[in-house]
Amino acid sequence: MLTFSDSRVPKLHTAAVVFSVLALAACGGGGGSGPAPISAQPTSTPSVVAQSVQGSVVLLPVDAFGPVTMTTTAGSMTYQSADATTTTPLANATVIIGPVPITGATPPASLPSGDVLVTTNASGAFAATLSVAPAAATSVEPFVIPTNNITNFAPPALGYYVEVFGVGTDGVSAGMPIPLHRFVSVAGTLALRVSTTSAAEAGALTAVNSDRASNAAAGPLIFDESAEEAARLHGSDLLICHYNAQNIGPSSRYLNVGGIGLTGENVGGGGSTATGAFQSVESATLGEKTLSPPGEHYTNLVDTAHLWAGLAAISLPSVPNGFVVDYELVTPNAQDLIVGSSGYTNAGCTQFTINNS
Repeated sequence: MLTFSDSRVPKLHTAAVVFSVLALAACGGGGGSGPAPISAQPTSTPSVVAQSVQGSVVLLPVDAFGPVTMTTTAGSMTYQSADATTTTPLANATVIIGPVPITGATPPASLPSGDVLVTTNASGAFAATLSVAPAAATSVEPFVIPTNNITNFAPPALGYYVEVFGVGTDGVSAGMPIPLHRFVSVAGTLALRVSTTSAAEAGALTAVNSDRASNAAAGPLIFDESAEEAARLHGSDLLICHYNAQNIGPSSRYLNVGGIGLTGENVGGGGSTATGAFQSVESATLGEKTLSPPGEHYTNLVDTAHLWAGLAAISLPSVPNGFVVDYELVTPNAQDLIVGSSGYTNAGCTQFTINNS
């Protein structure tokens, strides 16, 4: 059995609000009867900010997600996998903190100005001192808030971009820690959590990247922790539908698990194994290339603006030997090439009450 959440459409974002910052400079003049007396002025010295950031990183099991709490009009719900409390310290991980986001799977050869790099100790702990003050998220890598923001998600007013790269992290291989890319408040101690990829998930990413290259000359994607947790979380809802039982859509789920930018979600089902389910959904997605115009599951798959991915296949009890497959394909800015104005469709979603993405 193979089904999509609707016949052709993933669908992507509703009209959204991008949280970013613009700096405005003002100038003015004055009048008088003549030049003002000249007096000696002290040379100004830029102030140096010493901002301390402390935290820890733990490793989640391969299939884990959460905990994450989302609040709607129906009340608060906490989502987490059964094994989310089984964690181990992530030692010797590279943590980069600063005002400039890093989108890759590994640390850059040289750090952007203002960013600092530290390494976790045997207990997974780290501490850093920055010379720039926390600021709002930039327009380079913003939060994109759905117009109908039913979870009332509010991004941190001030903070830093934080990336975590475990030993062996490459963003594509099975069994390796997944890169984490987030914007967080540093008002308290940071508690960062990363998981690892399964063989089926890594194999699915290999197939996705091959199909992106051969069908649209699109660049390869890497795993991102927030995208992967969003995929696992919604796959565990066991619904071939963009909305869960609390009427929470893809954009809200992604934001609440820590995501930044835009996510395009494809949801399908089928297959007797996780690997088989990924293969079935990928094949059906590629089949949409021949439609006129091409189906939006396909268009989402090959969007050249996407950089990150979360891919999950979760066993579906309602279908014999069946799985729910969730693709989260993320553009970490507001320049997604196929973001629509109509939001995610509600096909097959009996609990759907309002288009809220």
